[in-house]
Amino acid sequence: MTQKQIDEILAKKPESRYKYFIRTVVAEEEVWGLADEEGWLLLEDDEDDTDVLAVFPNAEFAEVFREKGEFDEFKVEVLDLYEFLEWLNDFEKEKMKIAVFPTPDFQSAVMTPERLRADFKEEFDKEIE
Repeated sequence: MTQKQIDEILAKKPESRYKYFIRTVVAEEEVWGLADEEGWLLLEDDEDDTDVLAVFPNAEFAEVFREKGEFDEFKVEVLDLYEFLEWLNDFEKEKMKIAVFPTPDFQSAVMTPERLRADFKEEFDKEIE
């Protein structure tokens, strides 16, 4: 992916990046994030003071976020989509949310596990047809 493509996608509104995330993750069957020895990077949702997991559609966007957000102690990590879907069950129980595809200035679509699961299923169903 070129820097121009990365910049163009990052310039889109959160809703457009969210749709890109769903399509890309279903096609590639991978979710990307940032992790250190203690686990995956959690951001804070300003609206209700809860932890949100930051996830990305591919490594390039996670790396841009890591660099510009100055998360130097974190590494870009990949997770199999099916394992991520299992994580969503735990997030649902813990009332956690997911920051889907945050930009370096922390703009993201914050979603519930239920919404993400439903949108993944809808995209899977499109692929099957």
